[in-house]
Amino acid sequence: MGNCCDSSHKKIINENAIVCPSCKNKAKSVKLMTIKSLIKPAVLETINAVENHYFCSTTDCHVVYFDLSNKMYHISDIKVAVHQKDDSLHTPICYCFDWTKEKIKQYVENELTPNPLEHIRSNIKENRCGCEVNNPQGSCCLGNVTKYIKGLA
Repeated sequence: MGNCCDSSHKKIINENAIVCPSCKNKAKSVKLMTIKSLIKPAVLETINAVENHYFCSTTDCHVVYFDLSNKMYHISDIKVAVHQKDDSLHTPICYCFDWTKEKIKQYVENELTPNPLEHIRSNIKENRCGCEVNNPQGSCCLGNVTKYIKGLA
């Protein structure tokens, strides 16, 4: 498992053309490793491993993953709550280091340490993150955490 938060390893593809078959919103490429680690076992048996897979981050869409043959994997098929699709305060935003919405809010509002962003960055620097197997979007959470913190202001 490499450094999942290192942007220099990102592949360049035209993701603007890929949309969710359910909500028709733009989707993002996700590695098969991500899906295999987060999908329920009974559903895992149905995955076509040679297809490219995509993540739908649209809040009100029940599709989490899909492939280009329009095989869809829904919220109910995933082992964890998906931050973009679950507004519960107990839902993680950082899946590797257990930063839930509630915990982030508490630390930011009360100016506690460690600051969530500093804590996550420190662990990334030490190559401890595993976003490709822990985070349903299959990529680094820093953007999501930053956006959430800005929304608290």
